[in-house]
Amino acid sequence: DVVTANAAEANRLAAVELFPAPPPGRQHFVRQREVQDLLLVRGLNLAEHRFSGASQVVISRAGTPEKTVQEKPVSAATERRAKRQLSEAIVKYLNQNAESEQPWSVELQLDESQSRLLAGVGSEMVIGGGLSPWVGNQRFEVTVTPPGQSPARFGVDAQVALPASVVVASRSLPRGAVLSEADVELQRGASVSGEAQPFGSIDEVVGTETTRAIGAGIVLDRDSVRSPLLIRRSEVITVTAVAGGVRVTTNARAKTDGSLGDLIPVESLHDRATYFARVCGLRQAEVYAGAVKTRHADATPVARTKQGTLR
Repeated sequence: DVVTANAAEANRLAAVELFPAPPPGRQHFVRQREVQDLLLVRGLNLAEHRFSGASQVVISRAGTPEKTVQEKPVSAATERRAKRQLSEAIVKYLNQNAESEQPWSVELQLDESQSRLLAGVGSEMVIGGGLSPWVGNQRFEVTVTPPGQSPARFGVDAQVALPASVVVASRSLPRGAVLSEADVELQRGASVSGEAQPFGSIDEVVGTETTRAIGAGIVLDRDSVRSPLLIRRSEVITVTAVAGGVRVTTNARAKTDGSLGDLIPVESLHDRATYFARVCGLRQAEVYAGAVKTRHADATPVARTKQGTLR
């Protein structure tokens, strides 16, 4: 690759150490992106330079290759340990450079030589690279110094992500509490069970009512809140019957609790017949011609009122 710069800048670039030269008789493949990342970590403003040439070059060192001992293949356990150690080091680096600590998720792949190097007992590891906002595909520079050996450097691509934010209770809430913005907050990395359906927005829960007691820090899901109850069991409510443009009202007793839009069974105060009505307001419900009376399965559907029967 060729880097175009004036004489002074060219001399400064020539003094920058990127990575150790390969052993005699060995080759090292370097991508242009890797060179750019290494220069960026070392303080170079890439906008002031122009890179050209092949996307990948081969660096070789003259001499007779050193005799090497055939190394055993890296075990699956060693690879997992190396990936875990590097992921933890990258998370620590991200927490040091981001605005605040976050529950980062890091996915990466290592080859055998990298796994063997990282899994060495007592090796020191230094992480560099990456770009704000730190999520997505990130390129990190890893410097590993095994005990009594020279530092070794390599680049690694990692997929960095953050878990979605979910709504949790900011304080302990009793059953039947109507939620305000002060009662809840968004939190990343909160524990969510496999079948739960958590909320991702505070607006979704403000104004709803808790169906059970909820402790501080507990995730709110679809089963833990509901629309506020407008009708309570055993209350006498107003029922409006609508048929052919005619509206007739009567009173009935609610047999269950109900929120806006719920279809609940109600009992006529006239003859204790049971039929269903849809909740439409505070202690108010409505039925339409054709509502089913449950006392007689074969009876014609009716909606009863104080004034008579609407068929």
